Amino acid sequence: MNLFSTTLTLIDPSTLLAFTLLNMSFALIPGPDMLCILSNAVTRGYRAGAWVCGGIACAALVHVAAAALGLTTFFLHAVPMAFLALKAVGAAYLVWLGWQMLRSPASLTPAAPRRWAHSPFAQGAVSNLLNPKIALFFLAILPQFIDPAAGHPGLQAALLGLVSIVSGTAVNLCTAALGGRARRWILTRLTLFQRFQQLAGGALIALGCKVALERAR
Repeated sequence: MNLFSTTLTLIDPSTLLAFTLLNMSFALIPGPDMLCILSNAVTRGYRAGAWVCGGIACAALVHVAAAALGLTTFFLHAVPMAFLALKAVGAAYLVWLGWQMLRSPASLTPAAPRRWAHSPFAQGAVSNLLNPKIALFFLAILPQFIDPAAGHPGLQAALLGLVSIVSGTAVNLCTAALGGRARRWILTRLTLFQRFQQLAGGALIALGCKVALERAR
């Protein structure tokens, strides 16, 4: 029995469709991941944006594994201080990325990353891992689509998690493609390119501050 047939056996097709559409809508909500994809795709090109998507997808596997094993519930409920620490580190990372964009001179030629932290893949992975909203999604939303009567809730969570990664990555790659196409137009206007880089850096800093200040729901 392949993965697709196993998924349909444990999860009703209508439930699977509803979850997929919800997850794709969730991926379209502006946040750290989307901003990271766009900023890299516009300033470095589509390939950089696609690498960010790859980093996000790999990091999402950690969230999926945690949800399937029940670790997400334990982490957020039993260790609330750890959740606050996660938010603080994630917020600091976003502010750091934004500051790097503000202080770096705009260039029409993407430079090779000097350190791992400048790698698009690493940016995507860290952004996703340190985003508390992703953990809350797997804690609060994913369980609503699990049917206890079908059995194997952990396996259902894992399968839904994989669906989440595939559908979310499809949306993210489209975002990277749009950013890459916009780059071609922006590169003919250096002043606009500089303004975009400043705007993206400021937006990352503002988003980091927002993550740090907002309360857990």
